[in-house]
Amino acid sequence: MLIHQSQDLNACTQKVERLSACIEIANVINSELSIGRLLTHVMETAKKAFSADSASLLLQDEKTGDLVFQVALGEVGDEIREIYRLKKGQGIAGYVAETRQPLNLKDVYQHPNFSPDYDRKTGYRTRTMICVPLKIRGRILGVIQVINKLKPPYFFSDEELEMLETIGSSAAVAIDTAQMHQVIIQRETLERDLKLAREVQQSFLPAAPPHIEGYRFAVLNQPALDIGGDFYHFFHLPGNRLGIVLGDVSGKGIAASLYMARLISDLQYNSLLFDDPARLLGQINSLLCQRSNRGMFVTLVYMVLDIPGKKIFFSNAGHPSPVYSDRGSALFLGKEAAKGPPLGILPHTYFTRESLELEPGSVLTLFTDGITEARNGQGNLFGMDRLINEILKVPDSPDLLIQNIPAAVDRYTLGEARKDDLTLLSMGVD
Repeated sequence: MLIHQSQDLNACTQKVERLSACIEIANVINSELSIGRLLTHVMETAKKAFSADSASLLLQDEKTGDLVFQVALGEVGDEIREIYRLKKGQGIAGYVAETRQPLNLKDVYQHPNFSPDYDRKTGYRTRTMICVPLKIRGRILGVIQVINKLKPPYFFSDEELEMLETIGSSAAVAIDTAQMHQVIIQRETLERDLKLAREVQQSFLPAAPPHIEGYRFAVLNQPALDIGGDFYHFFHLPGNRLGIVLGDVSGKGIAASLYMARLISDLQYNSLLFDDPARLLGQINSLLCQRSNRGMFVTLVYMVLDIPGKKIFFSNAGHPSPVYSDRGSALFLGKEAAKGPPLGILPHTYFTRESLELEPGSVLTLFTDGITEARNGQGNLFGMDRLINEILKVPDSPDLLIQNIPAAVDRYTLGEARKDDLTLLSMGVD
């Protein structure tokens, strides 16, 4: 009788300990948002509550479906973390994740899915195990395993399996909450970084177009994302001249923004050393090829305006040709055969210089392919013809051009998300 009472007392004591563990885990869930500390605390508490030799928690890799160790407690925990990554359906943990059903194994070697490889690699002997899936809102986050009962009868009861399921349900909620919190923090950090990068990028672009008697300038820059690769600039040069550049760096985001910022600095410095636009582009191309920045490149048009002579000299590096318009016509500027390749791809490339006399009442419009390559819901391009038609409606007004063209693009795309940056620079001659 005394033996039975003692066994009952031990059973009650262990049950109280497990219930206390559930309460402790619940408290952790309500107070801990660091997923690393959360998982470690949950597993330490579970190992203690079940009088187990070891405990482990694996989370599912969303991309591959593999189960990856996050926490492994016990004498070979560190070794297991290094070698243990399970393919979908592999091993006991993979089986539980795939079937979504808990398991209570009194002898793991009797289960067809158990692999003794990890025991052989670590020298550990797995005997008994309870394993439950971590489920929330119909999806599997991972599994919890509790291994090798250290107290008689040296295997886990069905009651303990149910208790681990309760802990697993609570842990799944905690993990999901912590992951969502982590995503929110990362998003907020990214948004701050993007805002800062946008401010840095904007600081490299002119605050306003130049005010030069006899000329009218208007510009518009609309990135597809918070920051983009389109850019423009004006450089005041000796001899009463003005350098004008408009270009498009491959890619978008922070990398394109930083590439663009350095490129503008290179252009500003070298424009004072090279009067000829073709020689300037050759120099910039050499610099970019030497840096070889992860395959990035840039297309651009660079012009030098002779202000009193009303004449421009220009070179094109793989960029859409500017449009020259007056009250009667609009045409693309420059010979297609004279257009060079984008900068940063082919070293030792030579570029061609062209020139044009500017007539009073004419307008020169530079643009990026975010305009002509904008697509509607059927996938059709806005195209060059529509651009020319918009320019012909107001061929002598830079201010109206930079208003009307983006509006026409928006009407054509009918609310389709913009996939590329959009930049316009228009210069009118009085």
